[in-house]
This record gives sequence, structure tokens and C-alpha cells, in this order.
Amino acid sequence: MQLDTTYRGLSAAESATATRMLEKFSPRLVRLLDEPSSLRAVVENGAEMTVTLTVSQRRGDLTASTGDRELAPAISDACDKLRAQLVRQRHRREAERHRATGGTE
Repeated sequence: MQLDTTYRGLSAAESATATRMLEKFSPRLVRLLDEPSSLRAVVENGAEMTVTLTVSQRRGDLTASTGDRELAPAISDACDKLRAQLVRQRHRREAERHRATGGTE
């Protein structure tokens, strides 16, 4: 998975921390993907840290956004939201395949 990051208003140390956390969480998301895709991460520092993660796929984009006073919980929450969307999408695809084949397995 290709990881594209954009940091707005973060120090060098915060940017390095965010990069490490995103690299730590990305393998958990890759397991749920059936095709090559890219992950875009936008981390903004304002009144609170805002993290927006977008997975681009052939079928469309999935986006998760969250904010927190701390960087680590914001990234963790956004990854959890995106993971939940990917799981839901995978279950839908499997159900469609099951209906299309008429399988009872």
C-alpha cells in the first residue's frame, strides 16, 4: 500500500511520530484489501489534532476523520474507523458473491 502523508502545523518531532504510527497501523488495513490501493493521511494541528485518512480503491474512496487533543489517539481512532469501513465493505462483497453463486456454504 502506498502511503501519502500531509502534515499541517506540526513540528518535526510530531511529524515523525505521526509517520511511525501510520506505518504501524497500515499493515492492519492492508490485510482487509483485495487490490492495490493507496492511503492518504492528512494530519492538521489546530485547536485539536485532526486526522483524515482516505483509502483509494477501484470501487471508490473510503474516508475516516477524527480529532483529539493528542496525536496518538486521533490517529488510532481514525485507523479504527477506517478499519470498520473496510470490514463492512468486505462483508458486503462476500454476501453479494454468495447471493450471485447461490451458494449455501
